[in-house]
Parts: sequence; C-alpha cells; structure tokens
Amino acid sequence: MNETRVDFKRMLVRLPQNAGDYAAVGVMAQLADLMGASVVATFVQDAELVEMAALPCVRELRPFGGGWHPIEGPELLRQLELAAATARRLFHDTVRPTRIKTSFNVARGPLADVIGASPAADDIVVIIEPRNPAARVTQQFTRLVDAAFGGSFAVMVVPSRIARTTGPIAAVMSGPDDPSIRHALAIAAAAKEQVIVLGPAKLNADVSISELARTAGVRVEFGPAMQEPLDLSWLPRHLAHLNERLLVMTRAAVIDRGASMIASLCRVPVLLTGPAGLSSPEAGQRP
Repeated sequence: MNETRVDFKRMLVRLPQNAGDYAAVGVMAQLADLMGASVVATFVQDAELVEMAALPCVRELRPFGGGWHPIEGPELLRQLELAAATARRLFHDTVRPTRIKTSFNVARGPLADVIGASPAADDIVVIIEPRNPAARVTQQFTRLVDAAFGGSFAVMVVPSRIARTTGPIAAVMSGPDDPSIRHALAIAAAAKEQVIVLGPAKLNADVSISELARTAGVRVEFGPAMQEPLDLSWLPRHLAHLNERLLVMTRAAVIDRGASMIASLCRVPVLLTGPAGLSSPEAGQRP
C-alpha cells in the first residue's frame, strides 16, 4: 500500500469573496478528507482598496441620488473586517462535516500571503473558480492563478459548478510510469471507488497498473484509448458518460491554465501533480 499512498499533506486555498462559491470549498474539503490532508485557508482583504480610500481625490458614487462623497476609511475597514468574519463562519460551516484539520488566516498584503510564504513539495495549491465571470478577471484572482501555475507544486482546480461528488477517479496517463495512477489509486482506495485509466491503447495491456491496483485494493477499468500524442480536447467529450468525481493528471500533460478549461467543461475538480506543465501551445496539445 505504500506505493499508492497520498503524498500530499496540506491544501492551500484562497477563500472566495462570494458566499455562493463556498459549495466548491466544500468539495475541496471532501477531497482533502480523502487524502488525509489539512487545509490552510486564507481570506484576502483588498489592501489596495484601503490605500486608495486614503487618497483625498477618491470619491464614491452613492446610489439613489446620493451623489459623490469621499470614501470613509473607518467604515471601509469595518466592512473589510465584517467580510473576513463572514468568510471565517462560511469556511468553518462548510468544512464541519469532514474530519480535516484546518487553519484560517486573514491577509492584507503581498500575494505570497495568499498561498503561503513558500509551498512545499507535499502541498497542493487550490484554485476555486468564481461563478461570476467578472471575478475571474480581477487582479487578485489572476495573480493567484499566475502564482499557482508559475511554481512547481501540485495544483487543484475546482470549477464553479460541480457535476457530482461521488463516482470513480479518472487518471489521465501518458505511459505506464506516469505518476497519476499512484495518486488516483490512493484517493480511490480512501473513497472506496474504482479508477478509470485514460491514455494510449498500450496501457490496457500493461500488467504493472493492474498489480498496483491489486495492492491498493482498487478495481481498475480502462476507458477509451486516446491517440498519441495525447490531445486533451478529447477529454470532455469522452468523460461525460464515465461519471467521474475527480480527474488526476500530471502538470506535464497540460499547458498552463488548460486545466481550468478542462475542469469547467467536465465540471469536476482537476488535480495536477508532478513537474510543471507545458508553457506554450507548441509544446503540447491545447485542451
């Protein structure tokens, strides 16, 4: 069973600003529970907004004919503290059904505070995608995405809309030595689910995968064969009938941010492990 253990100890997540996005936080917590990982949650207050409010030239337009008025610093700080308190309550309410260890932090500063000062090799940086498309282009969110994919640590993308929270674990593999299978088997064993292997046709005949599965006590099925080189645009079309709850692949299998598109189209979380992904479309196939 040692060969199929989950190697991750913590999930680092920047909590959403919108209460409607906490369903995705709950999905992340369930997966952390399966992996035996703790969750380090950070709520980020907008430091730039506070600095801007201190400028005498800045005004706010109040609704219902209120006109333009200076932004009141103390009131703004009160609202920021209220937002942090609300985030703390939502987070603890969301993770309460699980057994995970958690910590909650409030940050108002550099981006490093969002994902921790220095993610370790056994950390997963989690990206919770906002439901509101406008929130996906804010500076806070784009900086988080850039930081996550700019490092060499594991990344999990949780889409704004989740199709299901039960079902098999799908592992996208480029070959028999692909580490995705080890992580997928460990998670599947904890969830008491099967693993569906997706990759080249040659994987169907590879006995090492079946041996790993037997060691882990997990049933393995082989999905439709993928053409080589792997074209991830194939995934959303062929995963629809598999009812998977999580997609596991290495970062080398997908270009930067390609995982976000896959997660949104398949409506399940995508866990990217191993070395950093491809940096340009020329280096691999676009999803």
